[in-house]
Amino acid sequence: MMENDSIKRLDAVLGQIEAGGLRSLKSEDILAFGSLYRRAASALSTARSQGIDDARIEYLNALVSRAYGHLYVTQPKGWPSVAAFFKRDFPQTFRKNLHFVAIAFAISMVAALFAYGVVSRDEGLADVVMGPGAAESIENVTQRHEGHKNWMPAEERPVTSSFIITNNVKVAMIAFALGIGAGIGTFAILFSNGLMLGVIGAAAAARGPHVMWGFWSFVAPHGVIELTAIFIAGGAGLMLGWSVLNPGDHTRSDALKLVGREAFKLLLGVGAMLLVAGIIEGFFSPSMLPNQVKLAGASALGIALYSYLFLAGK
Repeated sequence: MMENDSIKRLDAVLGQIEAGGLRSLKSEDILAFGSLYRRAASALSTARSQGIDDARIEYLNALVSRAYGHLYVTQPKGWPSVAAFFKRDFPQTFRKNLHFVAIAFAISMVAALFAYGVVSRDEGLADVVMGPGAAESIENVTQRHEGHKNWMPAEERPVTSSFIITNNVKVAMIAFALGIGAGIGTFAILFSNGLMLGVIGAAAAARGPHVMWGFWSFVAPHGVIELTAIFIAGGAGLMLGWSVLNPGDHTRSDALKLVGREAFKLLLGVGAMLLVAGIIEGFFSPSMLPNQVKLAGASALGIALYSYLFLAGK
């Protein structure tokens, strides 16, 4: 009886795959698919050895053949698979795990607002919030935006861009990898980045509208991509942490492997985003273009990015 139930379920699952593709399956059907296939193959072997009626053997043979074709399909390699990943897999995975990305965003924003409020009242507390030497570093940053000046010469920009990309990828990788420790390390990275943004933002605002707009017009063009990438990497790290804390019906090791595949997809997309953000930060953000042009560019990039993340692959 149980054998017949599993064969009927496999037939139903295959019907769903043939109608809507593998991605139309529920997670429990995906996990059960291999087991159902093996049971059907075993039933076919038994039917053949015991000489059960030909109609039954023919039905089981067709069922097993259909399942085999979906289980052992060859994945495309090279550029077509890369294009498919960015066209479909990455944005779909982002939307599926949006709640983790939203939590990462909330952690950073709470830290940024806290730091902004503290330093707005007393800039001397920057060293307390960020650690010794923070006030001096902030002074160096804000001085760049005092007056419309070329603080990053054109000949330095290629090297600077490469350094920025490397550094941002490293931060994203750390935020992701530390998630395995129940998400505590990821939380710390996100909170620290939020504090830094809030402290520098408050210091720029304290120096007047010209410095403030100069600072934000520098940050916004690359920041809309870079910060989103950090939130996604942080969300991927929190996914790992949650799988350790709440493995569900799986062992912690198996839960970590299952979630890790999805989280790694997010990390691959983050790498591409940070590459684009680093080029913008090295060449467009520090350029001598008017602040209004930079802010308009940031708005266009933001609309394009979030349209892609929320609409691509549907």
